[in-house]
Amino acid sequence: MILRLLNSIAARFRKPLKLGSPAANKLVLVEIAEQGDDGSEERHVRHFAYPLRGPDAAGKHDAVELFAEAGLDVSDAQYRGGVMGEHYAAVADTEFDQLTDSLRDEFARIGWEYDGWECAVLKR
Repeated sequence: MILRLLNSIAARFRKPLKLGSPAANKLVLVEIAEQGDDGSEERHVRHFAYPLRGPDAAGKHDAVELFAEAGLDVSDAQYRGGVMGEHYAAVADTEFDQLTDSLRDEFARIGWEYDGWECAVLKR
């Protein structure tokens, strides 16, 4: 009972993981590793970003430009007036972590939310 209470108190002071951070990316890598994929091979990756102030918020042009400048193919996301950037990349390397970290920061700067990424799982 004391351990549960201490864990409850500690949980209140933990910072939530930021999507796109290396720590958050690591959680995805653990999940795909459980399916037999180490993340080292290039695969199709999709990144998502949404305006913080609803689908009619300004800045969509800037959001499209952010993905394009990062070398991603850009299209509209299906929800909330967002955008999606797609490319092929290995997801288990520092270059990928740097990309997602910078996307999160840059989208926040323009009033958008970087909502993470998803990828194909490659089984050997």
